Amino acid sequence: MANTCREETRLGFSGDTDNFLNTLFQIWEKLGMDDAQKKTRGEAARSHVRTLMQSMITEEETLMSRVEKTIADFTDKLDKLCEELSLPHIRVPADLTMIQKEKLLRTKVELMNKEKNDRLSKYKALHAKDQELCECLNMTPYYLPTGAIPSLQQLKECEKHVNQLQAEKDKRFLQFTATKRKIVDLYNLLEMDPESSFGHDLVCEDDTAFQLSTKNMDQMKDLLESLTMLNDEMITEVEDLWERLRALWNRLEITDIDREAFEEGKKGHGKAVIEALKKEIEACEKLKFENMRKFVDGIRSELKAWWAKCYYSKEQRDQFQGFYEDDCTEELLARHEEELEKMRKYYNTAKELFQKLSHRDELFKKMIVMEEEAHNVNRYKNRGGKLLQEEKIRKKILKDIPKIEEEIAEAVLQWERSTGQEFKLNGLRYPQFIESEWNNFYEHKEQQKQSRLQAKAKQTHDEMLYGSKASISMTPSKRKLQPVNTPVRTPLKSRKINDLTRTPNTTGKLPNSSRFHSTLLSSPFGRKPLYTPKTPHTGPRKRRSIRLMEKAVTERRAATSRRRSRDATFSHTTVSSDDHAAPGLAAHGSYTDFAVRA
Repeated sequence: MANTCREETRLGFSGDTDNFLNTLFQIWEKLGMDDAQKKTRGEAARSHVRTLMQSMITEEETLMSRVEKTIADFTDKLDKLCEELSLPHIRVPADLTMIQKEKLLRTKVELMNKEKNDRLSKYKALHAKDQELCECLNMTPYYLPTGAIPSLQQLKECEKHVNQLQAEKDKRFLQFTATKRKIVDLYNLLEMDPESSFGHDLVCEDDTAFQLSTKNMDQMKDLLESLTMLNDEMITEVEDLWERLRALWNRLEITDIDREAFEEGKKGHGKAVIEALKKEIEACEKLKFENMRKFVDGIRSELKAWWAKCYYSKEQRDQFQGFYEDDCTEELLARHEEELEKMRKYYNTAKELFQKLSHRDELFKKMIVMEEEAHNVNRYKNRGGKLLQEEKIRKKILKDIPKIEEEIAEAVLQWERSTGQEFKLNGLRYPQFIESEWNNFYEHKEQQKQSRLQAKAKQTHDEMLYGSKASISMTPSKRKLQPVNTPVRTPLKSRKINDLTRTPNTTGKLPNSSRFHSTLLSSPFGRKPLYTPKTPHTGPRKRRSIRLMEKAVTERRAATSRRRSRDATFSHTTVSSDDHAAPGLAAHGSYTDFAVRA
């Protein structure tokens, strides 16, 4: 290919040269030049062409040298860029021509320069962001040697570093805003201004200007903890001051109007409230010594209340001998105040435990009340599902009491381990105290049961002797009671038997009805009971009128009183000889008639 091109160029040059020579010789012939002149002119033209060709050759050689130099420069640049960019060196194939090498190297260098500029631009942006975050967080920036071109791995690491810093900044900023809000709220609650420069800067400066360094975050956390502790201390202090002041008011018998006037605007636990409470307490303390006896009695009342809250036994209470002294002096008042403070501290050491015990006592007392109400006859008059609600409440109480007793037992063990002391209630350990209360409950329940049985037996005995008395049934029936006509001269004992047999509610409630039926059959009249129970009614029973029942009872009692006042003596064979006596038994006809009239 190269030879063909060369031959074509040579033939072209030869043809052009022949044409140029022919033209020159034609001109020269027209001018009339001789051969010497033509030769001279020809040599000059040849020299000129030779010079031109030499110049062309020199120029091409210069171009070749320049291309060689460019190749060398590009090769050096490419090697340097590969080194800077941490890339492997590029080797140009040896079979390429100089122009191909120059073009290839030029392209590679341009690509490498673009990669270099891109990396520098990206690193510049990451570095600026890194500097900003590190300045805010007071952390060390990502290190890269000055003037070095970051590698792809370094760029990834730098970007990762910046993202981590950004996430940490966001996290700390959220913590900062939340903590700052709490700190500002505490300052407002405590009615205080920041005392330290850090606290002042934290509250007053803009949020974006605060440096979220680890040191500052720790200081802010410490400030919040100190303010929280101070807030708790001031809450406790205010509660103690209010408790002391109210105790003084109670002892001094301060009126409600004066108390309300002072309490107005004294909300919270800030400095102003504390100062006002201290001044009021100081004023009351001055009055205290003027009312020594009243104060001692007031403290003794408080001591009784605290002893009850702490379940102190009589032996524990008697250990404070000053409680029984009558000579009211400042020393006695101081002793009483010391004992009162001692009880308060003891109560506060197990405050939650005593609160649980108080809750358990409330449930226990409520259970006792509901057990007593369960035997109340009038409770069956309730309507609207009240009994069902009471039963649900009673079951819930019986279920809750064992749970809270177990919780208290665990709390007692923890308290004893932490204090190294025995926790006693009314002089007993907790298990013995609970057992004693349950035993007392069961004994009281058994006593009530025996009392009811004795009352029932007495009622049955009285009914045997004097006849049944109308009573309001626990479940009154709807059947009305028929009017009772009391015969005037009916034998007393016969009347008693008739009353006994005629009252279904009485015989139905007796412990052993068969035994009493035998007693009725062997009555002194030698007859069967005048009242024969009918076939039980299976349909709905009518409700009796209580008013008619009471009227019938009143009439029977009045008739009985009249008979006893006459002192008449009756039997089944004789009648009274008294002129004013009522007609005898025979005057009333048969027992069947008597039963019908009754």
